[in-house]
Amino acid sequence: MSRRRAWLSGGALVIAALLVSGCGSATKPDGTAQKGGTLTVAAAQGIPQLNPAIRTFAWEEMLFPLLWNGLTKTDASGKVVGDLAERWEASADQKTWTFTLKQGVTFSNGDPFTAASAVAAFRYYLDDKTATQEKNKISMVTDVSAPDEKTVVITLSEPIATFPAGIVWVKMIDIDALGSIDKQPIGTGPYVVQKFTPDDSVTLVPNKKFFGTAPALSAIKVVKAAESTAAVTGLRSGDIDVLWSVPQGDVAGLEGGDISLVRPDSPSQWPSWEVDTTSAPFNDVRARQALAYATDREAILDAAYSGQGEVSPTNNALGAKNPWFAGDLTDYSYDLDKAKKLFAEAGVTEGSTLTWWGVAGQYPEWNTSGEILQASLKKIGITLKIDNNDIGTWVNSFYPAGKSYPGYIVPNFQSTPPEPGYSLNFYLPGRCECNWQDPEFTAAFAAAIAEPDEKARKEKWGKAEEIINREVPLIVPLQSTVVSATSTKVSGVWVEGGGQLHLEDVRLKG
Repeated sequence: MSRRRAWLSGGALVIAALLVSGCGSATKPDGTAQKGGTLTVAAAQGIPQLNPAIRTFAWEEMLFPLLWNGLTKTDASGKVVGDLAERWEASADQKTWTFTLKQGVTFSNGDPFTAASAVAAFRYYLDDKTATQEKNKISMVTDVSAPDEKTVVITLSEPIATFPAGIVWVKMIDIDALGSIDKQPIGTGPYVVQKFTPDDSVTLVPNKKFFGTAPALSAIKVVKAAESTAAVTGLRSGDIDVLWSVPQGDVAGLEGGDISLVRPDSPSQWPSWEVDTTSAPFNDVRARQALAYATDREAILDAAYSGQGEVSPTNNALGAKNPWFAGDLTDYSYDLDKAKKLFAEAGVTEGSTLTWWGVAGQYPEWNTSGEILQASLKKIGITLKIDNNDIGTWVNSFYPAGKSYPGYIVPNFQSTPPEPGYSLNFYLPGRCECNWQDPEFTAAFAAAIAEPDEKARKEKWGKAEEIINREVPLIVPLQSTVVSATSTKVSGVWVEGGGQLHLEDVRLKG
């Protein structure tokens, strides 16, 4: 969710009420993009706090590139490029990384950003007291030092050839200003916070000390949208310029007219149905494979996700369009005959009962998915009990990894970067609530993430994907697409595979 961003820590879309009108944009009569104007951005949830290390919801990530920079960043093509670092190099063993910083960067309060600033930020992220989702990406860091003002040296305990991708979301915050970060955050990004009302709205204005090209807009106002119908109405009327994460059932009705839809080129948000691989029946790989075959991916995509995504017939966290999708993989397309046979071999026979742990009042796509699976299993004589619960009980039932829940199928979702090192790492011991531990996969993962040659690394990722494909630690029915909608007068919006919205280069036009 960035590390996998599970719903318990950041994926929930809480429908709430506020619709702010008035875009205030200045435009040219010929309709060309220009400088100036206020952009109003809405989502079906508010922003409760402003510390990028301790993000609460996925929506907060929209602010990150506007207010802060990392040493590296992901560009619109999905490539990892320099941000505050102008270049970097790794030692031959991929365990020592040296970053050279750009010249002339200051924080928004005028203080210089130096290598010492970067060291302090990294140490804050690494501190055991800092509850950050980035920790799993940098847990191998053993030392961060600044031999001079423009050089940052990071030492790792193990070889990581993809380390620059792993620190994209480690933002360089001013550690000395942490006490006031929710009132007046200090950053290096193109905007600063003018006003923040928690869980309601944030107003951003240009950072006059920004080291890069000055932002085109006069202001960005981020608001909590009303329920989806009113939000869409606001978009059509012009009261809202950008709506993040359009409800999937509303996407088709927004096609055309004065609204544009923005989708990631390669979606990397994926439902993950978790089972306890350490207790019956899913401690038997045949039961997990049977469940994969019993999953009607096409029906789930159409009915539960309104067609917004791509099925994953190989049960892979990486979509087929992902550049790292590889390996000789079994196709688990819907086949109830195979499912029935494998279930029987694992002791799940006609008359057996499994349980779908759902959520009451939220995530309609999960409830629809459970109902489709229920109908499929009924055809082969297996009962799926749907047990809807309050979302707040999820943690005590399943988190952290190690809890036992025999016979349960638990829907979740992950929102991850396309880079396998930071999506397939969910399958490592202690991460996935499915409790899967496979030494062969752990070794394959370590070999792939340490490989500096991209062609060789893709082959090694393919081996890791083959193990996941064979062992089916959890069910991945599809890759879902996070769709955002914009007025056609807005240009420059783009979305990462995991749904993160980018507004750094937005302009308004007539």
